[in-house]
Amino acid sequence: MLFKWRLIFLLLFVSPAIYAVESLHVVGLFPGKVVLMIDGKQTIIQQGAELEGVRYIKPVGEDVVLEIDGKQKTYKMGMAVSTNFIAPEVKRKTIYANQRGMFLSVGSINGQAIRFLVDTGATTIAMSSVQAKKLNIKYRLDGKQTTARTASGIAKAYRVNLKSVKVGGILQKNVVGLVIDGAFPKEILLGMSFLNRLKVEKTGNVMTLESR
Repeated sequence: MLFKWRLIFLLLFVSPAIYAVESLHVVGLFPGKVVLMIDGKQTIIQQGAELEGVRYIKPVGEDVVLEIDGKQKTYKMGMAVSTNFIAPEVKRKTIYANQRGMFLSVGSINGQAIRFLVDTGATTIAMSSVQAKKLNIKYRLDGKQTTARTASGIAKAYRVNLKSVKVGGILQKNVVGLVIDGAFPKEILLGMSFLNRLKVEKTGNVMTLESR
């Protein structure tokens, strides 16, 4: 029996508290404390203190800096935030260079399967108008006309919004793309409008994309 109570005692003091805040509403700010609505429950937290998994760091004008799950963020007064503060699962995609040193990967745009050429030198996801028509992207109707510099010179292009772009398990929505008039580029370029949201590492013939 004594051993059992010692075990319970250890579990109580060793096991870390786990919180999963799903909604947060900044109600009021007073000297040295903030009033929050956490998951529908009103709570007052002193500056520097932690309650319900939320630590009140400091006021910034009429905003407040809170720390949740070890991450600090500024929240505006009166703003209701409905979200899940549990750290998202990290998604990774490993791509191997082919014999020509190019990093090619299967993916999708707006749910349709395509093949990407990963290009960190491209500002956006770029494709030819031929490819855009196959993907049923109405670039002339929905896009904004612009120009693009190609190997053959300046070409007419259209800036578009891609509803979804996926590579491996990494999915992003509302990604900027560029449709270039003509048949080039041959491969759809996976540029920085997608890659800049990720951690990209290249070691020799191996490239790893990782969600932040």
